[in-house]
Amino acid sequence: MKRRLITALLAVASAASAAGTPAGTTITNTASLESVDDAGQDVSTPSNAVTLTVRHVAAVDITPNGSADQPGQTVIGVPGQNGVLTYQIQNPSNGPDVYDLTTQAAPGTDAGQVTYWEDDGDGAFDPARDQAVISIRLQPDEQKTFFATYPVPADASSDTSYTFGPVATSEADHAVQDSGNQGRIRTQQVLSITFGEDGTGNATSPGSVSYTHTLRNTGNTPLTAQNLALTSQGGSWSYTYRVGDAAPAATVQDALAAWTGTLARGESLPVRVTVTAPNGLAGGTQDTLTLGAAITATPSDAVDNQTLAPQTLTDVTTILKGVPGATKTARSCGADPSCAAPTTIQDNLIAPNEYVLYTVTGTNGGNGGLRRPVLKDTLPPNLRGVSFSGAASSVGSGQVLYSLDGQSWNTLAPNIKDAEGATVYVGWDSNADGAVTVEDTLAPGASLTLKLVTVVK
Repeated sequence: MKRRLITALLAVASAASAAGTPAGTTITNTASLESVDDAGQDVSTPSNAVTLTVRHVAAVDITPNGSADQPGQTVIGVPGQNGVLTYQIQNPSNGPDVYDLTTQAAPGTDAGQVTYWEDDGDGAFDPARDQAVISIRLQPDEQKTFFATYPVPADASSDTSYTFGPVATSEADHAVQDSGNQGRIRTQQVLSITFGEDGTGNATSPGSVSYTHTLRNTGNTPLTAQNLALTSQGGSWSYTYRVGDAAPAATVQDALAAWTGTLARGESLPVRVTVTAPNGLAGGTQDTLTLGAAITATPSDAVDNQTLAPQTLTDVTTILKGVPGATKTARSCGADPSCAAPTTIQDNLIAPNEYVLYTVTGTNGGNGGLRRPVLKDTLPPNLRGVSFSGAASSVGSGQVLYSLDGQSWNTLAPNIKDAEGATVYVGWDSNADGAVTVEDTLAPGASLTLKLVTVVK
């Protein structure tokens, strides 16, 4: 009886790796026919050898994974600098490969702005040490760290983000890609304001003056009252405050709380201060108020608060008050009713029918305007009126007005010839409205003159 047995022998050129049998590995298979001849001897008849070669099955894996709606990583990008996403790329295939890197970007993100960098081995991005690349070479099972950078514009608003991710394509098999790796760079909040300018003003006692200051949002994030802090120091007089179009308040904190608006980036908000000086203050008295404006947000990687310390300004209010002064002189005009060349009266003695010129001079020796400046003179007994006139010096624009009752005013002096006991008025109409009121002022250092020509009975 003959026995026939076929056996197969496998010869493998190299051992398999974790990624599978390495590409290029040859597998040789030789079989044989086992039999017994007629003499009862075992006979082994070998087959031909069959040799196979393991092909490269390309693969690639990038982590973290993510989509435009659910990015795998979110980092903060500082305006004016590169935002950096960090990735791991692995070759899980059975052969070495080179992976070309391209970009998948969401709308609003420019894929052409993305740069890829191969890590130098320390796991931290450093453009001075890491190398910009467009592809990465990996051995089977090898893994590397790489970075994707995107330049965040210096003027980017805080609500701007950039979503994109790398696409790795195998050079060994272009059909093999890994593309679901989108991450997001969110623009850092930059919080910054300016607050100005110092105010200097004048007020009467009593009286008020207002200052308007400008709070400007110079950051990239909208601001509300909850983000801001306004403070005041000093100021012993009465103050009221108003922020934007909100109602006035007795404190600057209450004024800010009453403001319900939003201050967009680049916009300005008026902060108004009204100071009321009490009665009885001397000219030159000052009151100083210091205002501060700051942003309250706590700094972090996501928030760059550049105005954590208050920006301050001062309002200095000075009391302006007119100080009245009046002098009167008398000179003789002899027999000349025009008083063209008045002379000194000797020993204060005058004669009947002698013409006498009275000159009354009013001055303002203060640092503020003298309100409703009017010179008044009344003809005493034994004198009859001839004429009167007025003049002003160092007063600027305006006009001299005349009156016989202090109520009705004229630009021409009324006739007082032969009048007895009459009262004459000379006033300064600084706003030239035809009347002398409390709205008219005689400037500091200015003077008003009344000349009254009389004749002794």
